Amino acid sequence: MNSLESTKPTPMMWHKRQTLNDLKKQKPFFLQLMQESKKCMTVNHMSQSMDNKSVQKAIQCEVIHPQTLSSFTNYTFHTHPHNIPYPSEKDKSTTLRLNKEYLAIGIVPTRQVVVFHKGDNFEREIARF
Repeated sequence: MNSLESTKPTPMMWHKRQTLNDLKKQKPFFLQLMQESKKCMTVNHMSQSMDNKSVQKAIQCEVIHPQTLSSFTNYTFHTHPHNIPYPSEKDKSTTLRLNKEYLAIGIVPTRQVVVFHKGDNFEREIARF
């Protein structure tokens, strides 16, 4: 095999790239959902502290993308009101239970979206935008 063959895009690589592009196009909506989480934190006087009690309380302010529960997408999206850029075990199991390939998390304080793939059990971040 020559070096050009090893860099040839596979259908799976094309599919992942297309999915990530589709997710990036959703960022304005994701930002709206992150704003809802931020508003909830403000209205309920919740702290951005990273202690366990504050983080557990902030879970009440997580917002889930409505299409996450449908079969129209191959990803889940929800917000993390605190600056936690990785999925919990519950996030992973829910995404698998819904038979989705991608798990996207909106990090409210930074207004960024991080994306994980089920290929490595959502361990490694594959995109951030």
